[in-house]
Amino acid sequence: MTNAGVLHPGEMGVAVAAALSGSGCAVWWASEGRSAETRRRAAAAALCDAGSIASLCRRCEAIVSICPPEFAEAMAREIAGHGFRGLYIDANAISPERARSIAGFITAAGARFVDACVIGLPPRKRAETWIYFSGEHAAEAAALFAAGPLEAEVLEGEVGKASALKMVFAAHTKGMAALRAAVLGAAHQLGVLRDLERQWGRSGPPFARALESIQHVAPKSWRFVAEMNEIASTFDSAGMPAGFHQAAGEIFARLAPLKGAPGIDLPTALRLLTRRS
Repeated sequence: MTNAGVLHPGEMGVAVAAALSGSGCAVWWASEGRSAETRRRAAAAALCDAGSIASLCRRCEAIVSICPPEFAEAMAREIAGHGFRGLYIDANAISPERARSIAGFITAAGARFVDACVIGLPPRKRAETWIYFSGEHAAEAAALFAAGPLEAEVLEGEVGKASALKMVFAAHTKGMAALRAAVLGAAHQLGVLRDLERQWGRSGPPFARALESIQHVAPKSWRFVAEMNEIASTFDSAGMPAGFHQAAGEIFARLAPLKGAPGIDLPTALRLLTRRS
């Protein structure tokens, strides 16, 4: 049985852990310094507690990093600093350039690196959410996800391909959510929100869909700010304008005070969206 570690078990991290467990792995995490909420989530998922990151590195043959993108390097350097020599799977929403940079110091420290990405929401069943892998050791990583709620797929090519796929996919899905929020905010500020609703009912997307989009992303928009910066950087490296996703990051930053809110009412969201800098 393979011992696999997960850094750190958030909502998607727990889904990753379930896929590893369902594929026959013993799944570990490190509780040291983590919040009470994360501890409850890990306990509910029946994860084994290694205590510290150092202990996790000693126990596990594979480690999956799935954390907010701004912490990707710090986590990888901590793992490398503890002398981990197993399979390091970076499933963070980062640009291909950052994935290749992290691969450089992970492999220099003696571990094997896999670039990965998760596309979709935390799944309830198979064929809802995919985890992609790229790089020399991609097939080895995919084998750890043979069963469970995630669909595993290997991409042809070098480290960076999985991260690139994540960037362009999220550029559309989350970028569209940010655009809808900006449109509603501007319409409200200009006094034509109800006129827009009426016209969309004639020749545009359902107004309710735009509202649902805001209600869906607002409680977790704080997580998307750094991801939009990663997308902007990726687009710039590909010769595409970066400004749209930089602006999307600002939209999500304005909605960030709604973090974890159980229900989002439109007036509150519009007030936050249209505040002056």
